[in-house]
Amino acid sequence: LFEKHRFDYAVNLAAQAGVRYSLINPHSYVDSNITGFLNILEACRAFPVKHLVYASSSSVYGLSEDIPFQEDNCTDHPLAMYAASKKANEMMAHSYANLYNIPCTGLRFFTVYGPWGRPDMAYFRMITNVISGADFNFFGDGSVERDFTFIDDVTRVIGESIDIKLPNQHDVINVGGSSPRSMSDLINILEKFGLE
Repeated sequence: LFEKHRFDYAVNLAAQAGVRYSLINPHSYVDSNITGFLNILEACRAFPVKHLVYASSSSVYGLSEDIPFQEDNCTDHPLAMYAASKKANEMMAHSYANLYNIPCTGLRFFTVYGPWGRPDMAYFRMITNVISGADFNFFGDGSVERDFTFIDDVTRVIGESIDIKLPNQHDVINVGGSSPRSMSDLINILEKFGLE
């Protein structure tokens, strides 16, 4: 495809997503997220693009207590293979940007939600369980917060990031809603809409 179409820009959002599945099948994360991303980088090297934008993840922050997360926070302690593969992507992109002069931007997405979302996400599981009358469980006391980001905001940021002028050959950008909500808040929202 790169040879045939000679793309000006490349956007890579493909990945094996989710933390839970990485505990069961870590090889799929290496195959898709690391080897697959290496293939994209190699294609960008062989058929140069003006800018490569790729999906990273807020998971790279691990259990960091430096909140709110900043792009220059330490991300050297991923907690699952998914996070490790996304950290590896950032390191690989940094290397290719510097070795081969490929401008790269990693977008660290924070809990993207919306239509056609992944069915393994907590809010989908809760709604499914509520509709079917099944109980749902979450870990802890409900105070853990997540920064939910609506898919329309994510697609807007992806589009805008393609044309940005990079201060460096490689940068990472946090993409979140900046309004963290606790699991208790999420349950209260579901109850408010009659899904109790």
